[in-house]
Amino acid sequence: MAEYTRFFVVRSLEAVIVIHESVNKNRQWAKTPYVGVEFSWLSEDSESGRSALLKFEKGAKLPLHYHPGWEQIYVLEGVLKVNGALYYAHDFVFVDAETRHELEAIEPSQYITIAEKAGVAVVDH
Repeated sequence: MAEYTRFFVVRSLEAVIVIHESVNKNRQWAKTPYVGVEFSWLSEDSESGRSALLKFEKGAKLPLHYHPGWEQIYVLEGVLKVNGALYYAHDFVFVDAETRHELEAIEPSQYITIAEKAGVAVVDH
């Protein structure tokens, strides 16, 4: 496999879509404890935060949880419900540190998440 540089400047939304489509062809996905949800790390640096792609089947959910730092979500495709609000492809969501939130895929969906700090805590009901 050819090596490539992971750092680049994106000058348009169309470039993000092209990068997403080309990178996804050889991406390795890992299962989560939640039915219909898989992830793939983009960056695992625990000191400066983490970023990952998440892929949801229709109806898949992440339970109520929070992170020690902020989280940014960019919806690549599909429709996600975050705390009752609907977000569509190309929508951006900013979640403040320690803010409880839950996600549900209204249709098959993918998003990029960027977390300020490593860590997540699931809220027991």
